[in-house]
Amino acid sequence: MQTNPIMKKQIAFSLLVAFGFTARASILNYNLDNIFATIPDGNLNGYQSSQSLNGIAGEISDINVTLNISGGFNGDLYGYLYHNNTLCVLVNRVGRSGSSSVGYGDTGFGPDAATNRFTFDDQAGHDVHLYRTFSFSLNGAGQLSGQWQPDGRALDPLSAGSAFPGAPRANMLSLFNGMNPNGDWRLFFADVSPGGESTLVSWGMQITAVPEPAVATLVSAGVAGLLWFRASRRSRL
Repeated sequence: MQTNPIMKKQIAFSLLVAFGFTARASILNYNLDNIFATIPDGNLNGYQSSQSLNGIAGEISDINVTLNISGGFNGDLYGYLYHNNTLCVLVNRVGRSGSSSVGYGDTGFGPDAATNRFTFDDQAGHDVHLYRTFSFSLNGAGQLSGQWQPDGRALDPLSAGSAFPGAPRANMLSLFNGMNPNGDWRLFFADVSPGGESTLVSWGMQITAVPEPAVATLVSAGVAGLLWFRASRRSRL
């Protein structure tokens, strides 16, 4: 059977479209469990925990953070995730406002029965700073559970309460999108006001990484070329 040369070109082009411009994302989970580190009460020096990642191909297209903090007083906590000279503010004295100088008094952030985790996700429904103004759930240990948007407010945690609700939410997890996920990641938490002691039990990251388009295209172009070569051979038979 003869194959028209124009048809062969159309076959190859179609294969490049189908394979060459599609980069398959990988969803990777990195967790540090059983830390059980005390976050010093009323101490701005706080506590930090680090993870070093390597061998991940591609760049970040999405990242979520899981967290388990027990005890203490949520309105006292200031915490962020740091990587590649970039900082996402996870919580900044949640509930602190002009009408509440102390913020919310719940005891930590932790897993729920459905997912067994607490998650910061830019695509979640509501801002964690104002969680008591929305529908929310506390687990059996009194920890806030569910999925919440990070606080995002890069504001001095000692600022007046009135400065918090309307502060720009510029420091979200999406700042990491497009970055190389390899290297050091640092989680920092401080309890900035005396009264109640919090414990960092565990934390983790769910990273969606997409291979670089050039790499995906080269691999796929090789597949397309092989199939085109086979089509050419058949046309000569």
